[in-house]
Amino acid sequence: MRIFVCLLLGSFSLLFVGCEKSNHDNHVVSQKYIHKYGYAVSKDEFENRAYPGQVITLLKNGVTITANYEDGVLHGACTHTFPNSQITESYYFYNQGTLVKQIAYALTGMPVREEVQISPTRYSVTTWYKGGTPRSIEEFAGAELLEGQYFTVNNDLENQVVKGEGTRVQRSDEGLLIGKEQVEKGSIVQKETFHPNGSPESVAHYNQNELNGEKRTFTESGEPVSARHYEHNELNGISSFFKNGVKSVDINYVNGIKSGDEIHYLDGIAVSKVLHWENGQMHGPSKYFVDDIVRVEYYYDGNSVSPAKWKELNHVDELVAQIDPRLRP
Repeated sequence: MRIFVCLLLGSFSLLFVGCEKSNHDNHVVSQKYIHKYGYAVSKDEFENRAYPGQVITLLKNGVTITANYEDGVLHGACTHTFPNSQITESYYFYNQGTLVKQIAYALTGMPVREEVQISPTRYSVTTWYKGGTPRSIEEFAGAELLEGQYFTVNNDLENQVVKGEGTRVQRSDEGLLIGKEQVEKGSIVQKETFHPNGSPESVAHYNQNELNGEKRTFTESGEPVSARHYEHNELNGISSFFKNGVKSVDINYVNGIKSGDEIHYLDGIAVSKVLHWENGQMHGPSKYFVDDIVRVEYYYDGNSVSPAKWKELNHVDELVAQIDPRLRP
């Protein structure tokens, strides 16, 4: 049973302390075992006889967890309070040990997010603004977004996803636009994020909900910050970075690791240095340009070496590669 990511991490970990029977005794201050008819029993009696009733757990951080059991498994409501408070932060509902609903609350007592398991593969997610108006209502099949409705703080419907096609909108608790996602066949194909002033912060391309293609980022005034190329969520190819709107460096990546040349520019035009990388380490000749002078430094597996030492080590690598090409550095 999946747990939705937007639950506070503290609540997620607490689920396994209070809603599941576990041995995190170092977190527990006290526990009470109450039969459903209202009288207290011991832990051993409650567990060995699989009594129906509640387990009330107080943790060191001030959180109180109340979990209902039947036939030895979670059944019914399980709640977590905010630390040192009686206000519910998280609510879980179980059906014979299976989690079917979970709700996260704000300190005001207003719901923030609800997830309901519709079937083994389908679930719905509803979110709310601080004022209590709905922010979004979505239905998923696994990772695939099937349907979605997205509202402004004034409860106006602004965008929809219908049968896996449309625009998914993300807004802050106050209603500021955070992002827009173009959805095709239930998956994200493009995502835009925005600065607080409404200007674009980033534009990224996706395939099957993975970063795939170019991702560009911008300052609030619209100047470029970076242009990175991804394949399957990993940097691949040349990524460019900018300062004051002009290119400052190009870096080549292979499967998320620096491999190839890292080229630095002076005022976005003249090359100031070229560093060579292999498998995430400086390796080989790196060149530094000052006026008409070129200074060359050599590195082997990230360590600075003399030109003679580099020539010797590189020659050994070439001999090894001739014996077994799989060992080529």
